[in-house]
Amino acid sequence: MFRRSALEMRAVILAPIGRDATLLVSRLSALQVDTAIAADAGVLVPLLSEGVGCAIVAEEALTPAGLEALKLWLTEQPPWSDMPLVVLTFSGRATRQSHKRAAELQALGNVTFVERPVRPDTILSSVRSALRARLRQYEVRSRQEALIEANADLEQFAHSASHDLREPLRSIAIYGDILVRNYAGVLDANGLEFLNLVRSGARRMDALLDDLLSYAHASSIPEEAVEPVDATRPLQWALDNLTGAIQQSGAKITIGQMPMVKMRESHLSQLFQNLIGNAIKYRKPDQQVQIQLSASRANGAWVFTIGDNGIGVSPKYKETIFGIFKRLHSDSEYSGTGMGLAICKRIVERYQGRIWIESELESGANFFFSVPD
Repeated sequence: MFRRSALEMRAVILAPIGRDATLLVSRLSALQVDTAIAADAGVLVPLLSEGVGCAIVAEEALTPAGLEALKLWLTEQPPWSDMPLVVLTFSGRATRQSHKRAAELQALGNVTFVERPVRPDTILSSVRSALRARLRQYEVRSRQEALIEANADLEQFAHSASHDLREPLRSIAIYGDILVRNYAGVLDANGLEFLNLVRSGARRMDALLDDLLSYAHASSIPEEAVEPVDATRPLQWALDNLTGAIQQSGAKITIGQMPMVKMRESHLSQLFQNLIGNAIKYRKPDQQVQIQLSASRANGAWVFTIGDNGIGVSPKYKETIFGIFKRLHSDSEYSGTGMGLAICKRIVERYQGRIWIESELESGANFFFSVPD
């Protein structure tokens, strides 16, 4: 558990009538948590804003104005926060008015009702549960902060690596080309083979740096609302970038109706390019490449399908292939860095969607990715 400060685990009490507040402070001393008493509903929100583990509120103390102020404060909390409220209710038979009041309070969110007169062990148990739930929220916040920092470090590393490592790689590639051009006649077969290995290694490292940078960019996509875009345009960008591969392979690509989706065009284009490019790359040598693209609605999301008639993937690798640097074939069989599907997965997840595959060996593959409305 991640405990940041005494304020963050403090219990704020709003019970201005009688001795309820004083008795609650006495009872809560057993939990060894700080307490603060709000004299009235107008003081409650400022106390909550200073830091809180939970709030204990007498039902009658929440005036209409106080209830609206509390609602507003709760709506302004960050996504990780679901502040627990323990509401001390009136005892007696339920009425239409009490049901209405309960519904108003339940709308606040994380609410626990405790009927008065309150037994000491009941209030202690309720507050202990509320504080444990709050601790878990702080843990989520801490992990989110650590993830944001790690993503920032990853992107910075990728930028540095892309810049600092490319200079020596360029030197290797340039001098490799000079050796081939000026000394190919001097080297024997083994020497030429070794030199070509050096040059191909430099090219592969350069491609790895490109993909590492793309992965870092995908990891740092901000989680913010975007306006819907027509998927047709980013799809055309992807096809334009793949023109050479499409012509060389003779691929036939069938495209269904494309929808409007809430995703940045550059990211959607990258998804299409990676998935269509894979369908072309992993084709059967004795068949024309057939690729079908379509989209359909399911469970509040648009689901895109990219199907092909290629070599397929064994079902046992349906999760593995989306990992970083995961490859099912050697570089001599199919070139690549093993980062393309990992980048796709990272992009889709940043938009709260998911990506998956349905395939069998030698029976083609269907890749799916969803984009929520």
